Amino acid sequence: MAGISLHDLISTLIVILFLLVMFIAWLMGKNKKMPPYANPEGYERIDELMHRSSEEGKALLMGLGEGFSGLNGSLGDQTSLMVQRILMSRSVFNDQPAQSYSGDGALACISQMIVHGAYDKAMAVELFRPEHNQLTGLSGLSWMAGLLPELARSDNTGLVLAGSLRPESLIITDMAERKEIPVVAATGDISGQAALFASGAPVLLGEDYYLPAIGDINQASYQHSARVLNLFRILLAAGLLLAAFLKLSGVLP
Repeated sequence: MAGISLHDLISTLIVILFLLVMFIAWLMGKNKKMPPYANPEGYERIDELMHRSSEEGKALLMGLGEGFSGLNGSLGDQTSLMVQRILMSRSVFNDQPAQSYSGDGALACISQMIVHGAYDKAMAVELFRPEHNQLTGLSGLSWMAGLLPELARSDNTGLVLAGSLRPESLIITDMAERKEIPVVAATGDISGQAALFASGAPVLLGEDYYLPAIGDINQASYQHSARVLNLFRILLAAGLLLAAFLKLSGVLP
């Protein structure tokens, strides 16, 4: 019988550690005195823009990014579709429904199916208008060129950028700020996040990028997963510091 290898032992310890952290996070969640995590600013701003759009009778714009074009094929690119589904479900009967703009043909087709599904679920298919969900270009730059003129309209209540965004998306946020249109950005692209930091728009980072797609940040599943991730960050940081100390002291080769 072959002995247990070092890799198998390490894998087993990692699994045990993961289960232990999940159990600790579950116990922490049972503690009623522990306050829940606060909502990120970007998440609150998206919810605020949806309410303003309904109350003021103005349109809420949504830029879905480049979608599936080029090398942008990660899971994060589909987050814009989930955000759009939630926005549309809450603005079906608004005076001015939410309007979305895509930079990819496949993304635009799927996006239009989501919008049609929102109206069908609300039993108001007659209110569906294909022009409220447009393909503005087949690349990142042409998509931005098609979105910029829409920001000049006076009946806009805000802009939500979600999906795969280039650093050049800073042009969009700059135009929105000039027109005094509130902007919220959620992108998984690191270069896009770095560029959007230069704007005044709230930017959702890390796992917060997926929060607008959840629909309810205060649900127990999110709070539990957030505690697990935070505990793992602490353990990972402590492990790296310990490994660096052992390396410098000559204990590790």
